[in-house]
Amino acid sequence: MDSAARTYSEFNYNRHMEELHRLHKGAFEYAIAAGPHKWSRVHCPQRRYRLMTTNVAECINSCLKFVRQLPMMTLAEFIRNMLQKWFHDRHAAARSMRHQLTDAAHLVILKRVEKCNYMTVNPVDWNIFSDKLKGNQWTVNLHLKTCTCNKFQMDHFPCSHALAAARERNLDFTSLCADYYKRETLIDAYSVPIMPVGHPSSWVVPSDIASRVVLNPKSKRQSGCPIEGRHASSSERTTTQSCRRCGQSGHNSRRCSNPPMVNEGPSISVPDEYRRKCSIYHSIGHNKQTCPEKDSTVE
Repeated sequence: MDSAARTYSEFNYNRHMEELHRLHKGAFEYAIAAGPHKWSRVHCPQRRYRLMTTNVAECINSCLKFVRQLPMMTLAEFIRNMLQKWFHDRHAAARSMRHQLTDAAHLVILKRVEKCNYMTVNPVDWNIFSDKLKGNQWTVNLHLKTCTCNKFQMDHFPCSHALAAARERNLDFTSLCADYYKRETLIDAYSVPIMPVGHPSSWVVPSDIASRVVLNPKSKRQSGCPIEGRHASSSERTTTQSCRRCGQSGHNSRRCSNPPMVNEGPSISVPDEYRRKCSIYHSIGHNKQTCPEKDSTVE
């Protein structure tokens, strides 16, 4: 499933999905019913730019896990202060980069350049090249920025075949990359600072806004303490407690009042410090409340 989602080729996608169908028919039907355009890189109608996850909401939720119970104004100020620090740190990190590309994109370029040494490049014309490696062949068009492996046109980022063709022409690698991977674009993304709002007494509120009366929402709060954690989705599995003394679920061994289970398999030695011990006779396997010789001692 993961290979089918991340592949760039329609042929490889069909091959991985056929293998998934052989392994688990239910999983194959579920993936098709969900829509390949939602999870497959080949069928995605938008550009992903090498990113397969865009779940920014989960990142924000994890940062606000311990401040959700704060008042509304305090929560809003915490979010503003957090984003202010993020923008400042990322803007400073972008300005400290030494290459035309971002550090992450430059590292990918270096790894792909290493593969160019093992390729055979044959020019077709000034812009079209044919690359060969271990019996495989790819066609690169530097003018249209395309390659038969589909990585070049889908990511707007040169693949190893395009880098080999660009080296044949002594072409700068950064000219083949989209602006999204460049250092200047990253600097511009965080160039606008998030300013502090100051004390509420210094705010300039327009008269039409100040005259509005905002009433409480017409909703009744449920009884009990509010849930701080997020609600688990239907696909997530919930774990239940199980007792290692009696083997039943719903409690642990410290709260167990059932007789111990009989293990018919190979015995597992449990250290004495983790087992119950009677404080009267110092016997192992029960406590002083369930001691069978307690009554005789009292008499």
